[in-house]
Amino acid sequence: MKRIFFLSIALLISFSSAFANNDTGYNIRVKLENYPQNQLVLGFYYADKTYVKDTADLGADGYFTFTADTLLPCGVYLLVTKPDNNFIQFMLPADAQRFTISTDMKDMVNKMKFKGSDDNDRFYDYLRFLGKMRPEADTLRAELNRLKSNVADSIRISDKLADIDKQVKKLQADIIGKNAGSMTAKVIKASVEPEPPQFTGDEREIGLKRYYWYKAHFFDNIDIADPCMLHGPVLHSKIDQYISKVTPQHPDSLNNSIDYVLSKMSNSNENFKYYLIYFLNQYAKSNIVGMDACYVHIVNKYYANNKAPWTKKEDLEKIVDNAKRLEPILIGKIAPNITVMDRNNQPHNLWDVDADYTVLFFWAPDCGHCKKAAPFLVEFARNFQNRGVKVFAVCTATGDKVGECWKGAEEKGFTDDLFLNMTDPYIRSRYKTLYDVQTTPQIFVLDRKHEILMKRISGEELGKVMEQVMKFQEEKKKTKG
Repeated sequence: MKRIFFLSIALLISFSSAFANNDTGYNIRVKLENYPQNQLVLGFYYADKTYVKDTADLGADGYFTFTADTLLPCGVYLLVTKPDNNFIQFMLPADAQRFTISTDMKDMVNKMKFKGSDDNDRFYDYLRFLGKMRPEADTLRAELNRLKSNVADSIRISDKLADIDKQVKKLQADIIGKNAGSMTAKVIKASVEPEPPQFTGDEREIGLKRYYWYKAHFFDNIDIADPCMLHGPVLHSKIDQYISKVTPQHPDSLNNSIDYVLSKMSNSNENFKYYLIYFLNQYAKSNIVGMDACYVHIVNKYYANNKAPWTKKEDLEKIVDNAKRLEPILIGKIAPNITVMDRNNQPHNLWDVDADYTVLFFWAPDCGHCKKAAPFLVEFARNFQNRGVKVFAVCTATGDKVGECWKGAEEKGFTDDLFLNMTDPYIRSRYKTLYDVQTTPQIFVLDRKHEILMKRISGEELGKVMEQVMKFQEEKKKTKG
């Protein structure tokens, strides 16, 4: 099992000093009709989560008042009602944070009014327009589903839906064009997908061209370096979609996309810091085989090169050390050679194993998980012994407990006709360091050249995974041929 160090993003949840020391500060007064509670919560977005900033009691004037001598980071904020935790969203620009909000909780959007905030007036005008269009669009879609067999009516309804779509896009374009830089314009623009041009070619060519265009233009409508967007509901979902859906889930592709995202944030300390820590944590905790390569890449490119100056020295040392441990055993690397002993105390080199595939298996006599994995390993060895596969089993017991290795091997069925059974009583081979063996069982699949093809596989999955590996390798040979 890999041992990876990760950092707490919770430490980042502090307001930027860039907004401090402002004499005017913020003052947000809220009046809610048909809200029987005496408390209201002010919340804020931070990437994919929301947090509480303040709580206000109902004043004698009938208003909840949130105020301080400093400004808040710009973004999209929340008024959270009790006890149901429903919320009202509103825009908080960087330089206009003194205004009044009033509404009726029975008809919150339609009755919403602002005094002193043009940005929020625009935002709720937009929401009211969408609220007006949505029922009509939903009715038309339902009708379209019922009349699929009627071509003429389907065309008529589709045209009406297209007209609604045009009206929405026109309003979006008007708001964005006339109010560039406002929070409302930023949020609306970020929700608009870039529209690709027309491509020519066969179906496959067009599909590929559309994909590459879409990937290249994915962030056209959002400034991912803007700190205001970090305090909103759109940025994180866009970045997550780009990394987990748009990017092929292969370490090389992911590393390129991570670098691309971080490069676009290089002039934004807050956003860069948050997402560098986020990506580090994401791949430190990933259970997907091979994704530790992303962790190693992030550490080597950023943490080991002084691009995370906020990291404590002792934490940085642990992170860099972990990456150094993992790098030699990433998928695609040549497995480190080890020399271990058989039951007759004769040395054997891992690299001397003559097989198309070698399964390197670390286990311990007192390991419960090893006991559960044993029947699957025995079955695997029987099924694959005539298919160019050998199991190189290293028992991790040391010193005077090495005898338990041979007893345990017999009990588990690790017979010498199926397994190459080995020990290293004094760990002279340094296998625990070389293969980062912190727990057992650990399984690595190597090819004839000792390249690591797969790792971190359970005994139960080994047979299925091996079939896939062999199939892939055969197809790879045919392609090269």
